[in-house]
Amino acid sequence: MNKQLDSITCELFGHNAIEVLDGGDETDALYDALIEKAHNAIDVYGWDRIFESWCSFMYENCHTVEEALSFATWFEIYGGHNHKIAEPYKFLAYLYDIFDLDPVKYNAQIMDDVSYGLLEASGIKENLWSDDSYTTETDPELIKAVEALRKTRE
Repeated sequence: MNKQLDSITCELFGHNAIEVLDGGDETDALYDALIEKAHNAIDVYGWDRIFESWCSFMYENCHTVEEALSFATWFEIYGGHNHKIAEPYKFLAYLYDIFDLDPVKYNAQIMDDVSYGLLEASGIKENLWSDDSYTTETDPELIKAVEALRKTRE
């Protein structure tokens, strides 16, 4: 791992997204600075290295609904959902497991943005926003990925 990149990642995800978003004028400068830092990091390190660092942060630091919600919110704000990743279902399974496959219960609508974006960017699904019959929570591939994740913890 790259210590400098991991330090940037900790700074990017170390703030509670909901508190920053709800902070009004007091947190506007922080919000803008974090977005600029994320975009600069992607330019400098490239998406693959950034994603590896962000994913490691998620696994190490997201264990509660609040932490998962904050991570997913920043991930979407920083544009992570617009990039192709190798195993989107495995990545999403970690977050959906924390939400017990029910992000709506926790007011985590951000998960639609993250999951739809990743699945489309990775070429797995198309036009998810216009497909009223699709929900990530009931996607058999996501359910399978969550079950596989849970088995590794037994």
